[in-house]
Amino acid sequence: MTGRATLHDVATAAGVSRSTASRVLAGTDRNVDPDLAQRVLAASERLGYRANPVARALRRQSTGNFGILVPSIRNPYFVHLVDAFTQVASRSGIGVVLADSGDDPEVEATRIEAFHQSFVDGLAVVPTSLTRSGEAIRLACERSRVVQVDRWATGAGCGFVGVDNEAGIDTVIDFLRDSGRQRIVFVGAEQETSAGDERLGAFRARARPGDSEILMSHFSTSAGREAAKQLLQAGDLPDAALCSADVLAVGLLSTLLKEGVRVPDDIAITGFDGTDLLELVDPPISALRHPVEDIASRALGMLLGTEEPSMVRLRADLVLRSTT
Repeated sequence: MTGRATLHDVATAAGVSRSTASRVLAGTDRNVDPDLAQRVLAASERLGYRANPVARALRRQSTGNFGILVPSIRNPYFVHLVDAFTQVASRSGIGVVLADSGDDPEVEATRIEAFHQSFVDGLAVVPTSLTRSGEAIRLACERSRVVQVDRWATGAGCGFVGVDNEAGIDTVIDFLRDSGRQRIVFVGAEQETSAGDERLGAFRARARPGDSEILMSHFSTSAGREAAKQLLQAGDLPDAALCSADVLAVGLLSTLLKEGVRVPDDIAITGFDGTDLLELVDPPISALRHPVEDIASRALGMLLGTEEPSMVRLRADLVLRSTT
């Protein structure tokens, strides 16, 4: 025989009907005669038969896989989130397929369509844009189960699970001011995402005279380094820097230390995600720690239909380390 073995080939070699071979290989019929089942399995192994996953998904209307789409796998927080989602899904026997949108709404829309065409049973997506991601997500929600994670997009019309950004900002500011840090600079990103928008809005609601803002173009360590340069050029350092992402805090810290700034004596620094990255720098950085496993569990519940789609916001805990 030449070419790839088919189900018909297996059935013929085993001397059974095609339907019997299909039930044996799918494991859907426990009443098949054991001798017949053994002949089918032996023929399948001998011929090197491999089931067509797309055809099987069409028959079952299920693949047993969920997709997760993140803006960038270079960001440690999204790596942390994907790992939690994968671990939680595996406990339910669910596979996870990962894709990266490259922080581009057009690429994001293409990836969402590709997930739909690949017959995943549902999709968890971290929207790239507050205003430009909504339409693609809305269309996906109309065709399959979709949940937004960590960020939400205007007009998406499906469930969301993420951290309570307003409560998180309040927690950090209360701690800093109770510690005697009165002049606080907020280091964030432009309001392209719901997370960036909510964190900045919460800071502005709590700002006092002497507080300030540095808004970068994106969440990255390079943006954090650039923010540090702006602080140094301004001359008079604030009492604390509240960074709205861990990568910003790491970039800020590294540059300030190189310029002889003492942390936390001259300035306290906090992050906002609580990834393992913060423990790998010296000094380790204080930050809010997002409950990523709870976020993943609630998102999976919406995808499985065991939880009604809604806007779920979970509280984060402040983890104190050496920069405060």
